[in-house]
Amino acid sequence: MSAPPDPSSFTFEPLFALLGLVATVVYVRAARIHRPGGWRIASFAAGIALIVLSVNSPLETLAVHYLLMAHLAQNALMADIAPLLVLLGLNRSMWEAAEARFPVIERVIAAFPLLLMLWLAAWYGVHFAPAYQYALRHPAWLNAEHLVLVVAGFLFWAPVVRSKWWDRSPAVLVPYLVIAFVAASFLGLAFTFIPDPFYTYYTEVPRLRGISPAEDQNLGGIVMNTEQAVVFLTMIGFVLFSLADREQRSAERGEQPG
Repeated sequence: MSAPPDPSSFTFEPLFALLGLVATVVYVRAARIHRPGGWRIASFAAGIALIVLSVNSPLETLAVHYLLMAHLAQNALMADIAPLLVLLGLNRSMWEAAEARFPVIERVIAAFPLLLMLWLAAWYGVHFAPAYQYALRHPAWLNAEHLVLVVAGFLFWAPVVRSKWWDRSPAVLVPYLVIAFVAASFLGLAFTFIPDPFYTYYTEVPRLRGISPAEDQNLGGIVMNTEQAVVFLTMIGFVLFSLADREQRSAERGEQPG
């Protein structure tokens, strides 16, 4: 077996670099027409950067050759944070233009219970031990795993972000997010508290800073649960705040003399 690369060495995954470039070009062209605000442009750029850099940086080296916690952090970035940031970069005009050109988008977003199930299936499926370890040993399958997580993330967050959905009944987003958070958290809790390593692959790789495979797994679970708690609780709080503000404004309009 060849020696692993230096932990600080960069990787290069041309597929994700190319996809990031294409997405950026499409967004820039759309932005010239639909004029998103500065914070939306920054959000889109941050999301694309997270997707590309997650697999084109030392994080990929650590994830593949050294630490499970690096791989779990990588998955959390690509499935939760990056897709949300990219979608927040689209304003109402961009959504409407995309839906006019591809009507299937609106139908897909409306099927949010199915999107929730698909996201959970992807989240648990890619972490199934035989599939996970096979992907780690085969770069093409590892790229496929990452693509599954990214696509599932986009599908999951689309109903939460899409402005048109807020015009209908944003209250349904609260149970949608709560169910997702609770259902997904069991995997992170398993990584955190189960002492036996799930993946023999990480018992065979070099250890860094004396971190044992069990400690690596437990720390990875903490990273995963912390990330999801921050992201999901923030979004749940935002939805609840928006609902309360909407109710207050409706009450104020009702109190105005007719």
